[in-house]
Amino acid sequence: MAVLQWNPDSGVYELREATITTLTDVEAMRGEAATPIGNAEIIVDGGRLAHVETEKQFRDAVLEDAGSPVEVQFLEQDGVLYPADFHSLNLATAYYNFEQARLYALARGLAPEKLRGAPFYYFPDVHLQGADPGRQVDNAGWFPLLRSFLLYPFDRLQEVPLAMNQGVVAHEYGHGIFHAEVFDGSWFPAYSVDWCPTGRCAQQAGYRMVGIIEEGFADAWAVGVTGDPRFTHHSLSMLGDSRDPDRFVRKRHCYSQSAYETELARTAPLSEADQDRYWSRRQYEVGTVLAGALYRAARDEGTSYDQVMDTLLRSYRASGSRSLGAVLESDRDGSIFGSFRIVARAVIDAAGDEPTRRALCAAWMDRLALTAAELEGLCDDVAANGECG
Repeated sequence: MAVLQWNPDSGVYELREATITTLTDVEAMRGEAATPIGNAEIIVDGGRLAHVETEKQFRDAVLEDAGSPVEVQFLEQDGVLYPADFHSLNLATAYYNFEQARLYALARGLAPEKLRGAPFYYFPDVHLQGADPGRQVDNAGWFPLLRSFLLYPFDRLQEVPLAMNQGVVAHEYGHGIFHAEVFDGSWFPAYSVDWCPTGRCAQQAGYRMVGIIEEGFADAWAVGVTGDPRFTHHSLSMLGDSRDPDRFVRKRHCYSQSAYETELARTAPLSEADQDRYWSRRQYEVGTVLAGALYRAARDEGTSYDQVMDTLLRSYRASGSRSLGAVLESDRDGSIFGSFRIVARAVIDAAGDEPTRRALCAAWMDRLALTAAELEGLCDDVAANGECG
């Protein structure tokens, strides 16, 4: 099947032949990797959600129109299926991108039943309470409350539509993996209630940390799938290299717990809405510190990016009581999860070999200003890389 893919040699996206192995229905582009749904209308409004208590009630409340299967058109030439129009090309490319993200995750150890056939709403009509009026565009996302992905229509972002950007799809798949593992697939994780009993989470260190590590780790998954640390630039050139994990810039790739706590305190006087706006941007920037630390660790002798990503997946839940999932479940108020020390400890503790452990120790200690003592015996024999000073 012909799909659009990035060619690093030419520096552009090109129509290329690709083998897609997981489709069960070619015309509906449905298979193990993903299930596209078209013509859906989603309305997220507080008035509709006032009495929602179950996942079914939520779905009934927000799905004004649940949508329908898509239908793609192909022309066959020399045994290759060529999409016959833009939407067919967009859908075929999106499915291929989901398949590549899934295959990479399965190779890292994701259980096959996780995210099998996960729905993605294609060009849905989405209306969000508090957002600008009109239809939401120019975005892609994982929507955990519907256990699904959203591939929005594009408007201004016409360089490479997000559905066609393999890194963007892999990033969102990384969010899905995080929810499937760390939150154990829950549609509404308990922490979001337990840590915010009044419904206000603006100053909750653990709550903000969830957003930071999700964005940073999702970028790391995207780099693993694509091998391209600049994947965002192909669709979002206005970001420049601000999300690149490989080009070390001290101001961008060095951070600390004290800096995090200072930021939380500095934003405390802002309204809840203004704090949300601030951290909705800032979580990507701090997440780049985490993605950069993982990328740096993978450059050390004796390890590789795949080994680092194997470790990251194990740190979500499989590595036991220090895993992110276990810590999340035991943390009743978010005070434990709000520490970079706990995040770094979970990842380092999940390392399956000595070179990867040492590489992660050196990178995490450097990028987050952590000491060996703070990591509880995991890194006593390792010195920080020293790049952050």
